[in-house]
Amino acid sequence: MKTAMALLVSFSFAFLVAAKAEEAKVFGDAFRVEGIGDKAMALCLEGDTLYAGAGAVLYVYDISKPLAPRKLGEVGGLGGVRQIAVQKGMAYVSTREYGLWIVDATRPQAPRIRSRFDCCELATGVDVAGDVCFLGQRQNGVEFIDVSDPDHPRHIAMRKTDESQSVVYRDGWLYSGDWGSGYVTVFDARDMTAIRQTDHVELYGFGDGVWLQGTYLYAATGHHAKHRKVSGGVMTAELKRFGGPADGGGMGHGLDIFDVADPAHPKRVGRVDYPPFYARGLDMWTPRTSGNLLFASQTHNGVFAVDISDKTRPRTLDRWVSPNPKRPEWPSDCVGSVAVADGVVYAAVNGAGVFALPCPRAKAEPFDRGAPPKNASYREPYAVDASAWHVWKPRDVGQARGVAVRGDVVYAACGDAGLYALQILPDNGGLKELAKLPGHDKVFDVKVDGNRLYTAEGHDGFGVYELDGAAPFKEVARLPKISGEKNLALYVQPALPGWLFCSDRRGIELYDIRALPAFKHVLHSGSCPGWDKYLADASPDGRHFAFNNANTSLKWFDLAAVPAPRQTVETVVNRLSLSNGICTFRDRLSIASASGSYVLLQPNEGDPADGSKWKFSKLPAAFPGDGWSGAINGIPRSDGKRVVFTCRINRRAALYDFTDAEHPTLLNAWKFSGNPDIADFHAGKVVIPCGYEGVLLQK
Repeated sequence: MKTAMALLVSFSFAFLVAAKAEEAKVFGDAFRVEGIGDKAMALCLEGDTLYAGAGAVLYVYDISKPLAPRKLGEVGGLGGVRQIAVQKGMAYVSTREYGLWIVDATRPQAPRIRSRFDCCELATGVDVAGDVCFLGQRQNGVEFIDVSDPDHPRHIAMRKTDESQSVVYRDGWLYSGDWGSGYVTVFDARDMTAIRQTDHVELYGFGDGVWLQGTYLYAATGHHAKHRKVSGGVMTAELKRFGGPADGGGMGHGLDIFDVADPAHPKRVGRVDYPPFYARGLDMWTPRTSGNLLFASQTHNGVFAVDISDKTRPRTLDRWVSPNPKRPEWPSDCVGSVAVADGVVYAAVNGAGVFALPCPRAKAEPFDRGAPPKNASYREPYAVDASAWHVWKPRDVGQARGVAVRGDVVYAACGDAGLYALQILPDNGGLKELAKLPGHDKVFDVKVDGNRLYTAEGHDGFGVYELDGAAPFKEVARLPKISGEKNLALYVQPALPGWLFCSDRRGIELYDIRALPAFKHVLHSGSCPGWDKYLADASPDGRHFAFNNANTSLKWFDLAAVPAPRQTVETVVNRLSLSNGICTFRDRLSIASASGSYVLLQPNEGDPADGSKWKFSKLPAAFPGDGWSGAINGIPRSDGKRVVFTCRINRRAALYDFTDAEHPTLLNAWKFSGNPDIADFHAGKVVIPCGYEGVLLQK
């Protein structure tokens, strides 16, 4: 009898435990949504319509029956979809290197591209309200764009942040999740004529996705712990190589909750931590609310369901993962985004497609953006220091992205405004327009080598022009696109005569052009994300060519190798950041920059044999008392005597006399209203393409 009673009690206890576990389970058995590509990354829900981004394609689905999604239409050619924001059937799609696309899905069976906007840098976070689109672009900040005419979006202004990865707008206030610094930056965006930062709030991990519900802001975090002391964590080979933290490695994954009753100044109220994990490369974290639940995608950590009924003590209820058998050390394939409908959570899994996770407790929660910003027609003036610079701006709307000087002519690539030839007036008297390249209205980069002009012309491909003929531009060859997927020409760099680097900013491609008009592909190097303006400007010895594979390595290519050019060096110990670069100097030397310092390198020079760091020398302070010891971080260019460093991110440049290469002296330092790109020289004076500030010629 006692045995029977004990068994009954044991069984009852087991039943209760099982029942409790079943009650705690939030997610049901997931199934894949058919018809969406494997490279899923982005999701957005508006009413009964789900928008999904996978690779270069935007998909549109009817989810009036949430557990039975029905495909309505799709549109491709977008590059690589990162995030989506939707307003009244108009989709605003960020695609990193490929910029911002506006897709008209008001007829969801036939979505169509209305325009592509040439944004400042990598289009990452996106939101929209009224006539204004907000576009987060890493360290460059948030760009504000007038989208009142979807066929002709126009730049309004840019505001610097630490590293904007995601943005969310509501009722005049914009919140940016800033990645490596671990902050939320707050902007008063009620009026485009008076955009201002109001706060900079600490997160407990790297920042990304931000979301609003009622008077609370939810910020998803990842990677490493920030702004708090922790012990332990993960330490991988990657972390060791890239100098990861001894404590807090991989311990930044979680959710920070802030009270935004005062929208200008968030106040921390709670946090929940997820399991530690670290893998470099894919790193995006997205939160979405549903009543007292929050669902968060955490890349390789999967999807978490969090109880947020008590904002001071949020707690994890359930977790869903999509294992990758090829990478058993990852808990999950990368989950890039989530969207919440009635009875289901959709998860975009990069490498496996979009999944529907049955979830009886999930309820669709429409997001009301409130009052849109005022004065979307405002345009930032971008003032120029007339005492220091001659300035020229294109007659069409566009930003100066690249310049190449030949004799007394500056060729200026102005993005959506095309390519212009500008005459430098006698006695350095200014700039005068000579001609505009006909037939190709979008040009994103330009280089000159001898009597040849090389251009990157977006969807028109890469152009090669003769410059000594009767016509200002005589086309002699064209590469329509790199591949079916890489179909946007964004960067070009001649190496040696007969060799040309081309890029869509997702790595570089080397072509043999010795038998033009034929282009013969030789090699590929690098990957995304990449601004890819990190190639040197020339070979220091007529054979080797350098490439800053930013934040990862410095590479050298031997262009005279037999039977074909090949990579000969890739550093492991020594790396240059995305704010720095390398250029030819003199005497077969190249100059590389890093953190306000420089080093002179021999052709094909890699890591020292003993595995030590290169011996960098400090540059004289360019901006004393202005942080980082007044140093300039920038991509260098030299005329053999002077070296100029330009930094798009911090909107600065500095010019040094390198006559004595061991003891350079500061000649000038400038701050700009625009974004200065890679410079060139004319008769000892600097020429800078400076975004919406125009083309600048030093007086």
